[in-house]
Amino acid sequence: MAVQKSRKSRSRRGMRRAHDSLKPQALSIDSTTGETHRRHQITPDGYYRGRKILQKSSDEE
Repeated sequence: MAVQKSRKSRSRRGMRRAHDSLKPQALSIDSTTGETHRRHQITPDGYYRGRKILQKSSDEE
């Protein structure tokens, strides 16, 4: 098993963790409905890239 030779300082630990923070999600606005949604995901109404992909049960009635 690997064992470190010497203890890592708070500074070096912080430098290593500098890129671990969460980034804000990329958002898009659908061209047809104008809804805001996550990139490469369908909108809550079932649209993707301006086309209707999914039918909700309330839409089918």
